[in-house]
Amino acid sequence: MGFSTIAAAAILGVTLCMAVEIVTTDLLPTVEDINASYGTMKDRIQKQLQTDIAVTMVTRPENGTDYTYNISVKNTGSNTLLTDNFLILINGSESQFTCSHQHLYPENIVHFHVVSQTSGGENRIKIITNNGIAVYYTYRE
Repeated sequence: MGFSTIAAAAILGVTLCMAVEIVTTDLLPTVEDINASYGTMKDRIQKQLQTDIAVTMVTRPENGTDYTYNISVKNTGSNTLLTDNFLILINGSESQFTCSHQHLYPENIVHFHVVSQTSGGENRIKIITNNGIAVYYTYRE
């Protein structure tokens, strides 16, 4: 009776060690991935909190049936923004644009040149940065 108790305890101990090893080898990479994801999310939220832009001026010279918008945008936040990743919507339609600079540094102004937009009356302009921060501007002709 003494050997069977010792053998059962040894079998249970080895089984417990194997179970712990299986759980840790499967669980630790998952926990590390979750931790990395939280770090990335924290960085993204921090950049969003430090990003802000403002439309300083919109002009529209006429040329035939198409219109050209010159939009000046100021970076009022503390992050440097890449202007190639901006999105400009005029009355809900995505617009192609060119920009005076590739980067928008804090407290600086860049000028967007938007072409081939038919227009009339009141226009709603929305400018979206690469991390989702948006600003609205209403332009009345």
